[in-house]
Amino acid sequence: MKKTLLAVALAPVCLSSFSVAAQDEDVMVVTANRFEQSVKNVIAPVSVITKEEIDAIQAKSLAEVLRRLPGVQVANQGGPGQNAELYIRGMSSKNVLVLINGVRFGSATLGYANFSAIPLSGVERIEFVRGPRAAVYGSDAVSGVINIITTYQGNDGITVDAGVGSENYYRAGVSAAGEAANGAWGKIAATYETSDGYDVQPTSANSFDKDDDGYRNKYVVADTGKQLNDHWMVKLNGYYQNKYTEFDNPWSGVDQSKSDLYNVAGVLQYQGNALFSTFTLANNSDEAESYGQGTDPSTIETQRTTASWANIYQLNSQVQLGGGLDWYTEDVTNSATQYTETKRDNTAVYLMALYDRMPFQLEGNVRHDDHEAYGGETTWQAGAGWSFVENMRVTASAGTAFKAPTFNELYWPLQCSSWGCYSGNPNLKPEESEHYEVALEGEYSHIGWRVAGYQSDIKNLISSNSVTNVNVGKAEIKGVELTANFATGPLYHDVSMDFIDTEDKDTGKELQRRAKEVGKWNVYYLLDQWQFDLSYLYQGKRYDDAANTKRLSSYSLVDLAASYFVTDSLTVRGRVANLFDKDYETVRNYQAPERAYYLNASYEF
Repeated sequence: MKKTLLAVALAPVCLSSFSVAAQDEDVMVVTANRFEQSVKNVIAPVSVITKEEIDAIQAKSLAEVLRRLPGVQVANQGGPGQNAELYIRGMSSKNVLVLINGVRFGSATLGYANFSAIPLSGVERIEFVRGPRAAVYGSDAVSGVINIITTYQGNDGITVDAGVGSENYYRAGVSAAGEAANGAWGKIAATYETSDGYDVQPTSANSFDKDDDGYRNKYVVADTGKQLNDHWMVKLNGYYQNKYTEFDNPWSGVDQSKSDLYNVAGVLQYQGNALFSTFTLANNSDEAESYGQGTDPSTIETQRTTASWANIYQLNSQVQLGGGLDWYTEDVTNSATQYTETKRDNTAVYLMALYDRMPFQLEGNVRHDDHEAYGGETTWQAGAGWSFVENMRVTASAGTAFKAPTFNELYWPLQCSSWGCYSGNPNLKPEESEHYEVALEGEYSHIGWRVAGYQSDIKNLISSNSVTNVNVGKAEIKGVELTANFATGPLYHDVSMDFIDTEDKDTGKELQRRAKEVGKWNVYYLLDQWQFDLSYLYQGKRYDDAANTKRLSSYSLVDLAASYFVTDSLTVRGRVANLFDKDYETVRNYQAPERAYYLNASYEF
């Protein structure tokens, strides 16, 4: 147990692609270029969050984990279970690609993943690549890629856990994993979670909103596979969630939703002396029913089927060549209204080349997507790293990215009311962007650091007028990102600062809900059988509206978590969220959670 605890205490929650302590140089990641690489050899900045770290900080949602990382700002319409918007390097949730075990996840109608609906149960690790990866993954990978990995990682045993907390929060879960002598393995994790919540919009003029807004989650994660021989492996993994949510709607309309989400994927993998190849076939579904306030229920369902073939070939000790094919089709149904088109598909081919010979590293990617709705889109990306002195490297990268229009933006049917008529626009073009980054990073003893400057230029922004959606907008985002991790005696520190400047080029206004300054300081401490985690978050002033007339105040937030390892099998954990009971908002008129207490116990057989 001591070795595991020490690794948790010393491992930073934010690992940069180069600035990591010596004991973390062997960390491997798969998300940056779709195959396994050492984190210190990846040019793009990568954050890795392990299951042990998620347990230590005792986060209740994916958004709570991600808000600790560099480049991330979170806007919540209330507390846990409520809708959460992510702003990554100044770009909104629709510009980050979310994967579950490498498979695209998210709503085709809204155009982004519901971060409040992604549970942490069964998650083994989360990899977060900052910056564009559209030349590798296609649409949505504009500001970054989040890969949530639930597949078996060799941790055998049975674990049961239960927890309670403020607002009548309850949680119970069980997980089991094991490997057989014939090379087969299996894993399953199931969790039930519920909370009465609180009134997230107490100032609403809607009388239906004068109640608490709770939620209930039930989810299961499963994974199995077998090593067939020295070269071939087969895997099957799946995820299912049933969620009920109450929320506040300032206008008359629905205020409750029920959703069923599932994802299942089969993988066939080949590992030869020089060639690594993997074929994945997957299907995921997102069915959501909205109702309440006396209105008729409405159900929207998205079905997505994907197939991908990814390859990497080791040409020699310095050069790797890769490429593959991606295909997916999306099908949408709406019980309340019929879209003008209900199905679309996308086919893509991509190529990559990587060179790694000290002191230089180079990478190049190019991809072409052929989409049924808007035609072809070609993206590229190039990066270079130079270790000009020992333990110090300068990197530079440039590339293009795009965000495809959603079903709602393209195909929403013509509807008229007292204020006029509105419909989708099937002639929309994708939002397109160019990105540049330069960084200097280094390591000295147990101090790792990284300083990066970046710029993003976006055009063809999709905006709504009184009749339909149109491509009209342009935006410019500039930022500086500082990260460091270091030890002071028994304390391990993970620090980041973000300075960002956003501008709507058509109006000269700042983009909404993006603070110019964000600071984060996470501290870890291990004392005998105790482990402590203290996190500090500062978010500066920002505007809640595009016209820049409604300003949200800055705030500081402190969370404290503690774990006590009673025995090798029994662990008791406690957390105080919003330790100093700060009154703040991340979305105007939506009350953020007050101080909250949580207690959890887990036992491993």
